[in-house]
Amino acid sequence: MRKNNHLLAALVSLLLFCACDNHTYEDASWHSWTPGMVYCTNGEVMSYETCLDNGNTPEAVLFYVDNDGSISGKAYAVSLKDCSTYEFIDPDTTYFAQGTSSDIAKYDGESNTVALRYFQIGSPIAQSISPKYFIPSVAEMYLLYVSKSVVNSTILKCRGDLLPTDKEDCWYWTSTECKGAENDRAWRYSLSSGRFEAADKHSRYATRPIISIRLNNEE
Repeated sequence: MRKNNHLLAALVSLLLFCACDNHTYEDASWHSWTPGMVYCTNGEVMSYETCLDNGNTPEAVLFYVDNDGSISGKAYAVSLKDCSTYEFIDPDTTYFAQGTSSDIAKYDGESNTVALRYFQIGSPIAQSISPKYFIPSVAEMYLLYVSKSVVNSTILKCRGDLLPTDKEDCWYWTSTECKGAENDRAWRYSLSSGRFEAADKHSRYATRPIISIRLNNEE
């Protein structure tokens, strides 16, 4: 068991290193980035119009740029599409804590999603998304919510799934478990109202994956 725990820790560390390393933006052009710009399939960030003019394909929409380094020098972009509804924990298993942070103020969706993919039994919501994306934490969902209007204007141009503006189908899983009830509760977030609530892990909600881009703060 101890050997397995060491192997798991090594795997998690490797995955976190690769996730950050694969999306590092090495020049200073990110200083001009603003929410509503697009992340292209070739890894570049630009306006929607420039993306089309250059023959690139938009993949996600920028919703936050950490210009002052307050959250470790990252930019976030949201996928153009929702992922289907799944349970937070496999409905055929008993409840258990899945190793994520339960801190609603932390920007740690990336490490949370690694835990959900690889800790004991993989989470259906984590296994349903592309490996380059992750499920946002409560704090990251808030950043997405406050930029919803400008993000939706670009998603509309890209013919993606608009972030909800009404109360129908507005709830999404976050990757944050509920403190004190980690075994059977995690937070769901309304992109319509900005509220979040505890939900039974066997409940089914959609996810809206995001991607992080590590900014080069040493240019």
